[in-house]
Amino acid sequence: MIVQTVAFTIKKEGKEIFEAKTSKDVASMVGFSGCVSSECWYTEDKDNCEFMLVSKWQSKKDFQNWLKRPEHLQEHREAHKNKDSKPSIVIEKIRKSYEVFA
Repeated sequence: MIVQTVAFTIKKEGKEIFEAKTSKDVASMVGFSGCVSSECWYTEDKDNCEFMLVSKWQSKKDFQNWLKRPEHLQEHREAHKNKDSKPSIVIEKIRKSYEVFA
């Protein structure tokens, strides 16, 4: 089993957009083959918000299959296409993968 995390530090004005995005992502993971569990954690300080997606998968391949689903790839294409006309609300993104061994 593996645990995938991705932490997004975002500008406060993007909080509602990211709440909707992460809610949709968690729901899509939970219903996806090979996903054991998925949840999103949230915190904020006076300047920024942070969303941490945490999911457990039977295998790395299962997680990669979720990343490769057409709607996810399209979201990334759209974001990349609009990056010059619309500034990003994302300040930082950190993704990590852990293997469960105990």
